[in-house]
Amino acid sequence: MTIEYIKLSPTGNITLLVPTPVPRALQPQVARALLARVGGEQVGYIEGDARLQMMGGEFCGNAMMSLGALLARDRGLAPGEALALSIGVSGADGPVPCRIEAAEDAWLGTVRMPLPTGIAEASLETDAGTLVAPLVRLPGIAHLILPAERAPSEEELRRRLPEWNGSIGADALGALRWDAGAGAIDPLVCVPSAGTLVREHGCGSGSAALGCWLAHRAGSGVEVPVRQPGGTITVRVEISGGRITGVTITGRVTLLEEGTAEIEL
Repeated sequence: MTIEYIKLSPTGNITLLVPTPVPRALQPQVARALLARVGGEQVGYIEGDARLQMMGGEFCGNAMMSLGALLARDRGLAPGEALALSIGVSGADGPVPCRIEAAEDAWLGTVRMPLPTGIAEASLETDAGTLVAPLVRLPGIAHLILPAERAPSEEELRRRLPEWNGSIGADALGALRWDAGAGAIDPLVCVPSAGTLVREHGCGSGSAALGCWLAHRAGSGVEVPVRQPGGTITVRVEISGGRITGVTITGRVTLLEEGTAEIEL
């Protein structure tokens, strides 16, 4: 099967977007094969004119920015010009607003993220005993926020994440090692249906989850630059009447390559 792909870097979170029609039942299998062949951290499928279906049915703000950047390019957006879009995406109940501004050799994307469906604590069994950590649930994905000084190693997280998700039950589960002093996260994301467990260089939903937890803890809105291996994503969280009423993330998207790959099914 010949698969056309576009490889983009939204804040280092290498994303492959696939315009080739692929039946949803085959999308996880094709994604695994494509990532092994081409490299990257995640795969999204472009359906119709502007709908994004992620490889495991999860929600992804970075992939949305990437699709928005492609749409801006196809419309000939010049540096300094901006485009407001509404993009359908897996893991969300309806179209999600996205703003793309063209820059020199890149695009700046701002995505209005779905509101959290829950902020609580989870008790996690680790090699060192029980660890209680914040758990932020977003539509299509949940994230654990693990203080860096107490977080398990990456090796242990790779063993533990699928096990933890057995009780958490998320479409995708992230573990964010959070260094408060450096204002940085180191994200590891498990997508069970796609069979992937990836250390991401940039995580949009993880940045949003961290911002929501910080705002929830403070009881007020926040604007936080969140450093990660691939760069910085800025998250803004609005609170009204004690409730989170708005969440956006802003990052930078660059186009890396376009090509085709032969995938055997």
